Amino acid sequence: YGLEAKRGAELALAEFDGRAGGKPVQLIFETGDAAAEAVQARAQTLVSKSNAQIIVGPLSGGEGRALKAFAKTAPTITFLNGASAARDLTLLDPAANFFRFTTDAAQWMAGLGRYAYFDKGYRQVVTLGENYSFPYTQVMGFLVEFCALGGSVTEHHWLPFSDKSYAAITAKLETSEADAIFIALDGNAAADFLTQYWKNGGTLPIIGSSITFDPTLLGANSIFHARLLGAIAASPLADGDQGRGWQQFVATYRAHYPDAAEVPSLFAFSYYVNTKAALLALDAVDGELSDGRNAFHEALAELSFDTPAGRVSLDENRQAIANNYVIEIALGEDNHLHHEVAYVATSVDQTLGLGRERYLALGAPGPETPSCP
Repeated sequence: YGLEAKRGAELALAEFDGRAGGKPVQLIFETGDAAAEAVQARAQTLVSKSNAQIIVGPLSGGEGRALKAFAKTAPTITFLNGASAARDLTLLDPAANFFRFTTDAAQWMAGLGRYAYFDKGYRQVVTLGENYSFPYTQVMGFLVEFCALGGSVTEHHWLPFSDKSYAAITAKLETSEADAIFIALDGNAAADFLTQYWKNGGTLPIIGSSITFDPTLLGANSIFHARLLGAIAASPLADGDQGRGWQQFVATYRAHYPDAAEVPSLFAFSYYVNTKAALLALDAVDGELSDGRNAFHEALAELSFDTPAGRVSLDENRQAIANNYVIEIALGEDNHLHHEVAYVATSVDQTLGLGRERYLALGAPGPETPSCP
């Protein structure tokens, strides 16, 4: 993931021929093991030893909260998100010098509840995910929309990180009256669960989170080809996007990194977008970073530009407002499963259209949030 982040930042700078605001820009990479407790020390190294003026990062949600805390102690440094999708990075008590031009984990579900309800006709779902903040937020993002339309949840299943008892869960699902299963698991874990579920005779349609239908799952054996057609999920980007911006980004990525994957990952995309935002703002202020960064920060706050996945702008908390993609699993001419764009939710804000007061009243993402019914 760190390598993909590096590629994304490099692609953004290459687009500007290595310069912004009339001055050369140097990229310095500081990496680690994704431990939240280490991210502040790494940021301090960039500031004190490398004289970094702008920091793009971090990679994960836990790191994001730690880096936000550090940003509040370093007001003369500008921070832009890397790939952290933690909701509270910007939603609650944001840092004035922290900007995020990519969406959070709840926004990544936008459009999916609507599509499941209207286009698939689902009215009741059961959910399955690991017992920590990211799946909580993804389930919440899906349910906010699905439940508002009249859908409901028959049961939540939360799994530990290890020793997952898929057999016990599939036994419970045999008596479920749900229309579909929402799976907030990554490709490896989802493959293990689905193998057990189908082996035990399970037949419910599948709804995936933004990380479920990854290459690991779609490239697996023929049982998935037979069972996953028509499954749906949502993501801030879609491999099957035929838009010019995405296709150009893929082509540029492949030209620069021929030994990488066929398409850029979410990490490459996120670091590309946030790095590009910094470069555009530097151009807007002619590279001037004096006056406490006020002009630079104002330029960032007012920035609106086209990304490979559509246009992005910021809200009052410096959080991205952007498109989100509902995808459906289809079989391509190459006989491989792939993502096909089924619906685009446009200009998705961080409160999912509810407004700040109503959204916060739902409570923090958790095992029973939101209540539905």
